Formats: sequence, structure tokens, C-alpha cells
Amino acid sequence: MRIWIVFIVALLAASAHAQPDVQTLQEGVEARQAALADIAEALGGDELDLVALGEELRRIRRRGETEIAAPRDRKPEIEADLERIGPAPEPEAPPEAPEISEERARLLGELSDIDALIRQSDLNLAEIARLFDDIAVLRRDAFYDRILARGPSPLWPPRWAAATASLSASAGRAAEAVGAWRNALRDDARVRQAYGALAFASVFALVMFWPVRSLINQNATRRIERMTPLRSRRVLAAGMRTAARAVPSLLGGFVIYETLRAYGAIPESAVSLARAIWFGFVALLVVDGAATGVFSPKSAEWRVLPLESREAPVIRVLLMLAAFLLVADAALVRAGVLFGASEELASQHSALVTFGLAFILLGLCRKSLWRIKESRAKEIRDATKKSWGRLRRLGQLAAIALILATAAGYVALGHYAATRLYAVTGLAAVAWFVRALLREAVRLVDRRFTSETSDADEGERLMFFWIGAAIDLATLLLIAPPILIILGADWADIRALIQNALFGFQIGPIRISLAQIFSAFTAFVALLTLTRFTQRQMEHTLFPRTRLDIGVRNSFKTLVGYVGLIIAFLVGVSMMGLDLSNLAIIAGALSVGIGFGLQSIVNNFVSGLILLFERPIKVGDWIVTSSGEGLVKRISVRSTEIETFDRSSIIVPNSELISAAVTNWTHKDKVGRVIIAVGVSYDDDPQTVIDILQGAAKEHPAVLDYPAPFVYFDDFGDNALSFQLRAYVRDINSSLSVRTQLRVAIFNAFKAAGVSIPFPQRDIHIHQPADKTTPPRTPGADLDTPLGDGAASAP
Repeated sequence: MRIWIVFIVALLAASAHAQPDVQTLQEGVEARQAALADIAEALGGDELDLVALGEELRRIRRRGETEIAAPRDRKPEIEADLERIGPAPEPEAPPEAPEISEERARLLGELSDIDALIRQSDLNLAEIARLFDDIAVLRRDAFYDRILARGPSPLWPPRWAAATASLSASAGRAAEAVGAWRNALRDDARVRQAYGALAFASVFALVMFWPVRSLINQNATRRIERMTPLRSRRVLAAGMRTAARAVPSLLGGFVIYETLRAYGAIPESAVSLARAIWFGFVALLVVDGAATGVFSPKSAEWRVLPLESREAPVIRVLLMLAAFLLVADAALVRAGVLFGASEELASQHSALVTFGLAFILLGLCRKSLWRIKESRAKEIRDATKKSWGRLRRLGQLAAIALILATAAGYVALGHYAATRLYAVTGLAAVAWFVRALLREAVRLVDRRFTSETSDADEGERLMFFWIGAAIDLATLLLIAPPILIILGADWADIRALIQNALFGFQIGPIRISLAQIFSAFTAFVALLTLTRFTQRQMEHTLFPRTRLDIGVRNSFKTLVGYVGLIIAFLVGVSMMGLDLSNLAIIAGALSVGIGFGLQSIVNNFVSGLILLFERPIKVGDWIVTSSGEGLVKRISVRSTEIETFDRSSIIVPNSELISAAVTNWTHKDKVGRVIIAVGVSYDDDPQTVIDILQGAAKEHPAVLDYPAPFVYFDDFGDNALSFQLRAYVRDINSSLSVRTQLRVAIFNAFKAAGVSIPFPQRDIHIHQPADKTTPPRTPGADLDTPLGDGAASAP
């Protein structure tokens, strides 16, 4: 056992100090350079497969980045070792050990070789980038030349004659191909078995297409119509209708297609045509199901769009015609390539498809086709109506432009714009439908789904908002690649774009990787969640078993939150690949910002830390500040929240609590003093009053015996003898109720002992003038003194 341990340790040590094979890496760099030279030479030729060349460049780049990764990682290690060894000694300095000199020389040689490899590899990567730019320019020019090419107008009669002749020839070749295919099947020994399997598949498809499809559709419709057609349910109902109409037919068509493939009934040359027909069949079924589910010709109340009953079937028919034209176009293009259609026939076919799609678009953009039912008009906002009107006018202009461009000879441009317009619009509609399905499925978890108006609280609405935003973002990210492919991008380019986005792309000296960003964000959120869980466990499990007061608990809880936040931030930054040593630069920049405009923020932050550690103020304390008086509810990084006795909140900056005077009634303990002032008549005995006050205080259970209550003979007042009862209570938070109870007890004791509490008396003298001829004055002008004490002077 010990021998095996020694062997494993030695193997690990050897692998740790393994040096990259410089010779092999050099050969790889030279091979890549030769391959890049061949690709650069090939770009000058004709009939290029630019997509394949681009894919080869990507393979070369990936191989080069993989091979040079080890030398790149090894270079910092060598530089660190050289720094530890130090520079060579000066000539007049004492000589160093030979082993050190040899090791330095070896490391310098290895560093030189690795540095040369890295530079050559960087040159290869730069050459690859230049070749990618050249390929992109060539592909863009070829695309523009093909799309913007102008030929004779498709309305020119000789074009129709040439196209008709080519169609006849292509139909003859197609008939010959079908005859040869039939003869090949007859010669096959399994022809009867193939016919039997095909007949069974056809019967199965018919059963799925008609009875099963109708049965499922009726059941789904019946179940849906039992419920109230709420706005929240219509999208889900449309999804159920779409699935009920499309899935059985898809299953039947799939069985026929796979049966034909299994028995070799589809020739190798016709695979692309058969695949186009199959995908077209799938598209027709999906469009039929979606149009029926969304527009619901038979159930007006369940339409996602609140249209009139007369218009919904018309829209469904127009959409089906557009889908059929697109499917037929894709199949005929494959058939034309397979059976050798001429350029004139392909051009006329494209022109016909463009004209058909353009006129269908004009029909779909009619205003009368989109009339809203009066009963559901409130569901469509005015802004939506205006936007839809602009969109219809834009569609009409696009249709007219397609017709004019195609008639003028820009057949390729018109065909490209028309087919892509419908394809992108259809894909966007599918994405919107799936997005709406997901959003409404999320609402199913809400118990208020059954009501039209939701009274969910703010937190629930906020949760649904963020879930909806996440669904929107995911839908946008998923729909972007198919749209790019529809517009003409190659899948290899899309795949490379996704890989670069996920695993890193270079912007100057910075490398950005969405995968790293996502993993760093996930780790940050996970650590923050763990911190919050730890805080909750401390608050509900650990702290109740201790005798710590609420202020100490809050300090510990806040400190754990700060530590967890710092750790989560550092881990997230590290996982993103950022060097933590660069934080010194950020700190320097922040120091400049602090000097100019962040002084108060930093002052409050540091004051918050002082409050947490020194604890002159704790959560739950009763404090009095220049901003107000109340109970401390929360001490955060920047400010402290004080809840007044009126239930209002005062947000006080932490710096004010540190730099200004603050009265804390419960700093060390909750013992506090209450003072009750009272005045008695001059006819009463002061000692009797003192005894009554002390007796009332001693009899109250909340008043402490030590320090003992004390009665203070304050002064000889204008109308009464002034006394103060000073007593200490156990909990200053109950001082208001204690004061009230003591005053009630004192009043009852005074009443029983015959002690009277005088009230202020005022004498008012009104001066009446002797001269009766004096004009009257305003009321109050003849008063010698205002409501003052004592008698006024005589006139």
C-alpha cells in the first residue's frame, strides 16, 4: 500500500512539472500556417464553398487556441520562477551557485521558446480574422448580386412561352423518374410487403386525420366551453385547440413518411423533395391548428382576438392560402432542381408566388377585416388600435412594393422579401403564442386565476412581472437564431455566434463570456441566498436560545449579511475571470470620487459600521435626536430608520447619530425616571402633600423602591405651591401609562384628603372714558392691560 502511495505522489509531481512539447507545438503552428495559406489561395478561385471554408477556419482556430493554452499558462509560472531566482549578479559581485545559473539559463530558454510560440500563434489568429473578413465580404457581395439582379419582366409574353416549354420538359423527366421508381419497386422482392405497410400506414393516417382528430377536437372544445371565457383562459384554450387539431395529423403523416423511408420507397435523389413535402405538411397542420385556435370561427367568445364572426373565417382562409403558397414554393424549388427546370421556369414560378403572397397580404391588411366586437372593445386599448392601423398601412405599402418590384424584373428581390416576410411574421406569431401560453400557465398557480380582476398584492404582481420578463427574454433569445437563418444566415455562422457568446469573445483586451457571467451571477445569487438563510436560522433558531438582547442580535445578523455580501461579490468577480488585484485601481478611482462627491456617502457608511460595532444605538432603543424622537427599527449601511410614536418613519443619516448629541433612553438598561408636577393651594399643608405623593408612588407596582421615590418642593407659585414627584420605573417604555396611573392615584388621594388644586385667576379692568362726545373706539382698545395677572392701574 505504501508503495502505491509513493508511486501516485511521484506521478502527480511529474505531471505538475511536465513541460509542454515545444517541438510538437511548433509543428502545429507551422501546419496551421500552411493551411491558412491554402485557404487564402482558394479564395481567389471560382465556385467557392464559402461556408465550408469558414467552418474550416473555425476548426483551425479552435485547434490553435487549444494547443497554445498550455504555453500561455506556463509563461506566468516561468516568469514567477525567474523573479524568485533574481537577476544575474553583477561582474564585481560574488559569483552565485552553478545550479542557480543553470536553472536561470534553462528557464530563460524555455521562456524564449514559449514566447515565440505565442507570438506565432497570435499571428495565425490574426490571419484567421482577416480571412474571416474576406469570406464575409465575398458572401455579402454574392448575396447582394443574387438578390438585386434584374432580369426581364415576368409579365413579358416570351418569358411565359419559355417557361411553358421548360415546364413540359421537366414534367416529362418527372414522369420518367416516377416510372423508373415504380419499376424499381416492382423488381424489389419486398414490393408486396412495402405496399401492405404503406396501405396500413395510410389507413392509420386517415383514421388519425379524420375520426381521431375530430373526436379530440370536440372533446377539447366541449371542455373549454364549459368554463367562463375569461381573458386569462383564451390563450390556453387556443393552445389546446391547436394541439387537438395538429398532433393527430402529425402522427399520421409521420407514420407514412417513415414507412416510405423504411422500405426504400424514396430514392436518394428525392430525399430533399420528400423532406420539403413533409415539412410543408407539418407547417400546414400547425397553421391550420393555430388559425382555428386563435380565431375560433365557431366559438366567438373564445377568440384570442375579439373579431366579428363574419371576418374570422376569412382571415383563417387567407392564412391557409399563404401557408399553402409557401409550402408549394419550397417543394417546387426542390422539384425544379431535381428535374432540371430552366431559369425561365424558376423565375416565373418565383414571380407567381410573389404576386400571390402580395395580394394575400393586401387582403389581410383590409380595415374591414379587423373589426372589433363591441362587447370586447374594451380589451383593445387605443394605443394598440393606432399601432395596428399603422402596421396595416405598412403592410399595404409592402405588398404594393413587392408587386411593382417583381413586375419591374427584380424577381429574386421580390421573392426573397415576400417569403421572408411571411416566414418571419409566422415565426414571430408562434413565439408570441408560446410566450402567451407560458405567461398564462404561470398564472395558473395564482388562486385568483378564476376571476377576471385580480386583487393580488404588490409583491405578487412584482413576482409575476419578473417571471414575465424572464419569459420574454428567453423567447427573444430562442427566436433570434431561426430568424437569422430565415433571413439567409448559415447554421454554421449561427452556431459559431452562439459558441462565441457562451464561451467568450474578444473586445479589445477584454474577453467576455456569457457562460462565465451566468455562472458568476448564479454563484453570487446562491451565496446571497445562503447568507439570507443563515440570517433567518440565526434569528429563529439560534438567538431565541440565548439571552442576547435585540440590539446585539441585529448587529450579529447585519454583520453576517455584510460578510456574506463581500464573499459573494469576491467569488462572482473571480468566476468572471477578473483579477482582484485590479480592485486597487478601482479603489484609487473611488478615492478620487470620494474626494469630490462621495464624502457624505462614505461618512454615512463608516458611521453605520461604528454604530454596529460600538453599539451606542441599537435596534429597539428609544432615542431623541434633532430630527425627532422614536424607536430604532433598522440600522442599515447609509441610514437608520426611527419609528415615531405617531407611526411615521424618520430616516436619519448615520453620520448625524455619530457626530451629533443623541439622547438614548434605553442605552444600558430600560430603567428611567418620570417626573410629575403638581400644584396645591396655599391653604394646604406641604408635608401632607409630600406624604400623599410619596405614598402614591410607593403603591404603584412599576415604581422601583431603589432609587426611592422623591418629592421635590419646587417653588412658591403665583397661584399655588409647586411640587414634583420624581420616581424611577423598571421600563421607560411604559412611562406614559405609569404617569397616567400616578396622576389618577394622586388626584383621588388629594380628593380624599381635602387637598385642593387651584387654578389661575385673572382680574380684568375695563376703562370707561368720562367724555361722552369721544367717538367710539374699536372693541378692546380701552383695555389698560391684556389678560394679565393682578389689577390694572386706575385711569
